[in-house]
Amino acid sequence: MTRIRQIIRMMTDLGLGYDRTLLPVPTETTYLPVSGPASGRIVPFKIEDDGEKDDPGIPSLPFMWIPVEEPTPTRWYPARTKAHSRGTVTHPLLNKAITYSSTYEMNLLYMFAACRDVVKIEDQPASIYVTGPNGKYRHTIDYRVTLASKYRIACAVRPTWLIERDDLHKTVERINAGSLKGFADEAILLTEREITNDRGWNAKTILHALRADDEMTVGRLLDVASRIHGTVSIYDLIRGFNQRALAMNAVFTLIYRGVLVPAHPDRKLVDKPFVSFNPLAIN
Repeated sequence: MTRIRQIIRMMTDLGLGYDRTLLPVPTETTYLPVSGPASGRIVPFKIEDDGEKDDPGIPSLPFMWIPVEEPTPTRWYPARTKAHSRGTVTHPLLNKAITYSSTYEMNLLYMFAACRDVVKIEDQPASIYVTGPNGKYRHTIDYRVTLASKYRIACAVRPTWLIERDDLHKTVERINAGSLKGFADEAILLTEREITNDRGWNAKTILHALRADDEMTVGRLLDVASRIHGTVSIYDLIRGFNQRALAMNAVFTLIYRGVLVPAHPDRKLVDKPFVSFNPLAIN
C-alpha cells in the first residue's frame, strides 16, 4: 500500500470515529487460529469393525491427512505472460488447486472460491466444437463452475479491448446457440467491468478468513450483528472486541456465510466499511 493510500485510509477511519493511533501497544503477539494444516486437510479415518478386539500395543490413528488435489486443466498456463500473473490458487474448502493465467482470471478465481453457492470450479475444461461461418472449430473455455443448484456456467474471461480482436463475444453467442449440450447450461463473457481488483481483494481476504477456526469470536460477533438495523460501520460492530484482528476475521467469515452483506460490494471493505445484517441467512 502506498503512503497516499495509507493516509486516505486513516482519514476514512478517523471520519468513522476510529483512531488506530490511540490503540494500546500490544504486549504479546496474537496469532489467528487455523482450522487445519498449512497444506491439505485432516479428516476422520474410518475403520470398519471386523469383530476382533483392539490390540493395546498398536497406536490408534483416528485421523488421516489428505494432500491438496492437483489442478487438472486441459492446458497449462504459459511459462511467461506479459504484464500479468499466472499460477495456482488453493481452494480451502474443496482442497483443490486451480490454475489461472492472467490477473483477471486470478481475481475471478478468488471470487468463485469465496462464493458459497459455487461447489465446483474447473479450470480450462475440455474444449468444445463451435460452429462458425467457416465451419466448426475447437474452443477452450476458461472456467466452468457448478452451483449448488447443479446449474453449470461456462465463463470466458477477456478484457474489453481484446474482445473485438479475438471475436470472443461471437464465440460465446455461438456456444450458447448450439454447443452447450452436455457441457454447461449457459456461457457468459466476463471482463474487467465485472472482475475488479477490489472484488478480488475482498474475495481473497474471505478465503484467508475461512482458514481460521475461531467460532467463539464469530458467534460473539453474530450476536452483536443480530441486534443492528439498517447499515452500520464494521468499526462499530467490532468496537467491543479487544483483539481487532480476530474480529475482522469474523466479519469476513460472516460475509461468506451471507449473514453480513456489504453495502458496497464493488469496493474494498476497508475503504467502504459498511455492512447490513441478513436474518434470513441464519434460518
